[in-house]
Amino acid sequence: MSPRRTFLSIAAVFLLLGLLSLVFPRDGVQIGNSTLRFPSILEALQEFQSDKTDTAQIDPEEQIRKMLAETRAREFTKYADSLNFYEEFFRQGPTRFDFPANDPSWFDRFFKRLQEAKDSGKVIHIVHYGDSQLEGDRITAAVREPLQALWGGSGPGMVSPLADIPSYVLNSHSIGNLSRHRIFGPVEEHARHNKYGPLAQVTELRGSATFTFKKSLHQKGYPLAGKFQKVRLLANKANLKTKLIYTATVIDTIRQDSLPDEYKERSQKFLALEPSVETFPGLSVYTWDLQHVTESVNLTVRGNADLYTISLDGESGVAVDNVAMRGSSGTIFTKMNGELLGASLEAMNAKLIIMEYGGNLVPSVNKSNLDWVERVLEKQIKALQAVAPDADILFIGPADMSKKINGEWTSFPALTMTIDKIREIALRNGCAYWDMYRVMGSHNAMISWVKQKLGGPDYIHFTRNGASHMGNLLYNALKLHYDYYLFREKHGIDSSKLNEIHAFADSSKNEADPLIKKSDTLVKQNDTLVLTPIEDAPEDDDFGAAE
Repeated sequence: MSPRRTFLSIAAVFLLLGLLSLVFPRDGVQIGNSTLRFPSILEALQEFQSDKTDTAQIDPEEQIRKMLAETRAREFTKYADSLNFYEEFFRQGPTRFDFPANDPSWFDRFFKRLQEAKDSGKVIHIVHYGDSQLEGDRITAAVREPLQALWGGSGPGMVSPLADIPSYVLNSHSIGNLSRHRIFGPVEEHARHNKYGPLAQVTELRGSATFTFKKSLHQKGYPLAGKFQKVRLLANKANLKTKLIYTATVIDTIRQDSLPDEYKERSQKFLALEPSVETFPGLSVYTWDLQHVTESVNLTVRGNADLYTISLDGESGVAVDNVAMRGSSGTIFTKMNGELLGASLEAMNAKLIIMEYGGNLVPSVNKSNLDWVERVLEKQIKALQAVAPDADILFIGPADMSKKINGEWTSFPALTMTIDKIREIALRNGCAYWDMYRVMGSHNAMISWVKQKLGGPDYIHFTRNGASHMGNLLYNALKLHYDYYLFREKHGIDSSKLNEIHAFADSSKNEADPLIKKSDTLVKQNDTLVLTPIEDAPEDDDFGAAE
C-alpha cells in the first residue's frame, strides 16, 4: 500500500471514531448487565490536556533524586545481602571470633599491613605463643602453610638455636659449647637474669657452635615451611664471627648442536656473603639475604654471647612462629625484660601476637581464685601491649578437656568459668578471642574427638590429626574475615557507609530476602561441626600430658 493510501486509511478511521463519539449516547448503551460507553471528543481533549499538565509539573531535580534513590536502594540491597552472609556467621558461627565492641573489622589493620608487606618485599611475623598443644609445630603449621600460600612467604619463622622438641616441618641440630635457659618450665632451667628473647629462652654461646637446619622429610603437607631465603640471628652482641653455608638447586644448560637444549638440576653448596648487622636496644640482628632459595643451612658462630633465636624466612610475605611452652599458663611475660622483648618483636616486624593459654590453669581454677586468674592474665596482656604497641593480640582460649568423674569422662567442671573469664579479660583489653571449646562442640566434645582419633588418650591434648584439623579451622575463620575485608575494600564500604547499609537493611526486614536464607543455611551447617581427619598426616607423637 502506498503512503498516501495509508494516510487516507488512518484519517478515515479517526473520522469514523469522531462521528461515532458524536452520535453515541452520553449515558452509554445497556447490554445485559453491562454498559458500553464511548468517550466524547471533549473528554478525550481534557484527558490529553491533563497529561500535559502533569508532565509539565514534574520537577527535573526531584526526578533525578528519585532515580538516584532507586539506584542506591538497588546497590544497598546487593551489599546488604552479601554483608548479611558474612555477618550472620560472625554472630552465630561456632568458629567465629569474639571482638571488642563486636567489631568484625578488628583484623583490618593487620590485613592492610600484610598487603603492604607483600608489595614492598618485607616479612611480617605472626608470633604464636602457647602451651604443649603447640609442641612440634602442631596447629601452627596448619595455619602457616595456607597463610603463606595466600599472602606470600615461606620458612618456619623463628626457631630455637638449641631445640629439644622435634618439629614436624624442620630438622635441627647443633654442636658446640652451648647452654639453654627458659623462663618457663622447671626453676633450675631459669637464667640468672631476665633477658630472654622472643621465644622466652636464651642460649649461651661460649666459644664456637654450629647450627644445622634442614627441611624435614616427613612434612609432605607443608612444602612452603621447608624453604627459606632469609636467615636472621638475634644475639646480644654485634661482633660475632659468622659463616653461613647453604645448599641450593641450580640448573645447568647443556647445549647441543642442531638439537634442543637440555636442562639438568643439581645441588650445590654456596658460601653466603657477610651478613648485615642492625642494632636495637640490647639486641643485634644479623641478616643474610641468600641468592637462592634453600632447604638446608649450616651456620657457624664464634664468640661469647647470648643467642635468642634464628629466623628462617622467605624474601617477603608472612612468617608464622611456633613458640610452645610445655606446662605454661602464659604468665611469663611480666617476668621478662621488656626492653629486650620489645626490641626483638620490633626487629621481627611482629604485627600479630597469638596467646594460646588457659588449659594449664583449668585444673586449679575455682570460684574463689577467679579474681587471681583475672589479675595475672590481664597483666600479661598489658605487658605485651606495652612492649609491642604496634601489634594486635589474638587470645585463643583452652579446648575442651576431660577428666574421669565417677568412672565417666566429662569436661573439667571449671572449664567454662575459666573460658568466660579469659574471654572477658581479652575483650576488655582490646584483644580478639577465639574459643577452641566452642569450636570443638563445647561440653564433652573431647569424647567425640578421641573417638575420631583427633583427641589423645589423655583426653586433653590433640593428636597430630586433631591439631592439624584445629589449625585448618583457625585459618578458615581468618580467611572468612579476609574475604569480608576484601569485599568492603572493593566496594569502598567504610564504617559510615556500612552503617547506612545496615540502616537500609533494618528498614527492609519485612521484605523477602532469598540471600538471608543462604546465610541461614551456612549457620545451620556450622552448628554441627564435621570433623574430618587429615589423611596425609603421620601418626601422632607422644608429647605428654599437661603439666
